[in-house]
Amino acid sequence: MTLTTSHTAAPATAAVTISGIADGLSRSTSTTLAVTPVLTGTVPVNLSSTYNVTGIYKDGAKFAPEASLDGSGFALSEQAIGSEQVGDEVVFKLGPAGAPDVVTGKTVALPEGKFASLKLLAIGVNGDQEMQTFAINYADGTSSAFTQSLSDWSASGGLRGESVALRTPYRLSGDGSTDANPFIACAYSFTLESTKEVRSISLPSNRDVLVLAVTLVPVGRQAPTNSAR
Repeated sequence: MTLTTSHTAAPATAAVTISGIADGLSRSTSTTLAVTPVLTGTVPVNLSSTYNVTGIYKDGAKFAPEASLDGSGFALSEQAIGSEQVGDEVVFKLGPAGAPDVVTGKTVALPEGKFASLKLLAIGVNGDQEMQTFAINYADGTSSAFTQSLSDWSASGGLRGESVALRTPYRLSGDGSTDANPFIACAYSFTLESTKEVRSISLPSNRDVLVLAVTLVPVGRQAPTNSAR
């Protein structure tokens, strides 16, 4: 089922109940629908050439601990998180399930151009990852460093500079079962030097800091539209 909104829809959150009746049987399920403003004209970064961790699987898949998101045998569910998420007013494009789809500890090339900000969808695992350094590298050879702490994916979020962008009701275990507790990923925003052309972002050299997606916001704030989730 696909839900859409008009540009005039006000941001809101509502409970939705879906019911079905067939052959005398009835079933229903409830979910939450959020209408969220998103910026237009943003630029998702293609991370496919830098993915080096497999962190998303289909429900029921089995995988070894070393082939998991946290390195301990747990991963995200494709069915639970979908192919994109909205956070901090941008759309984040997620990688494919069952293949490398997350980046850690690398320098990621960025599309050439001048941008106002860079937004990350990222996860901390094996505890809160405090005071991590991210560096934006520019075409003129200069760079800007940002220090950011990331909440553990089993926490509720709320560290300075982060906002919860993905909340899933369970994660996958390597034996094919599920761990029915809520888990999160957060959005982080770094203000760029808008007069300079970007080249890359250097991620912390820390296996417990994992980036699922990167989106750039062009110079000149774009008018928001609405997205239903």
